[in-house]
Amino acid sequence: MQNHYNYVFDNLTSTYNFVTKNKILYRVAFVVDQTFSTISGEEIPNVFQIILEKGNDEFEVYDSKVSKTVASIIENFFQNVENALIYVCSEEKDKAEKRNMIFDRWYKNYKHKDFISKIDKIISIRTSNIEVQQLYTSLIFHKENPNQIRLIEIYDQIENTLNTDSKENRCRFEMKN
Repeated sequence: MQNHYNYVFDNLTSTYNFVTKNKILYRVAFVVDQTFSTISGEEIPNVFQIILEKGNDEFEVYDSKVSKTVASIIENFFQNVENALIYVCSEEKDKAEKRNMIFDRWYKNYKHKDFISKIDKIISIRTSNIEVQQLYTSLIFHKENPNQIRLIEIYDQIENTLNTDSKENRCRFEMKN
């Protein structure tokens, strides 16, 4: 018995799609992210933001095959060792911290940690003189990525850059959903 759901790549939407046993549609997309190039002022290729979304708002009980399916998709993504992922937990419905905990649990159970590294950072962004927004983020890369040192250096600069840039520029880094 297969330990993950079958998934297909939809060329029209550029997403990987799968349906759970409870008929919940999930989509996984890898969207080019220019944040590292913008911050560094140099071309930093192969950096993507991973977006995971449910196709509907139905509540789904825990299903281990969902995380195993996402793991399989990510494993295929990292067949190119120069690929890197930025994950920003969506603030939608004020669940960013919970999404971060779920993503962290997924990585702790991920069987390929021997070749995939994950660095977490909670980025505090001043949205006004009084308010600060917390962005739960992760940088994920293959341990053989020849650019990993540079990727980490730039990742460490994101918070400072976002707090010195205008509000419009900060929006580019936040998740789109």
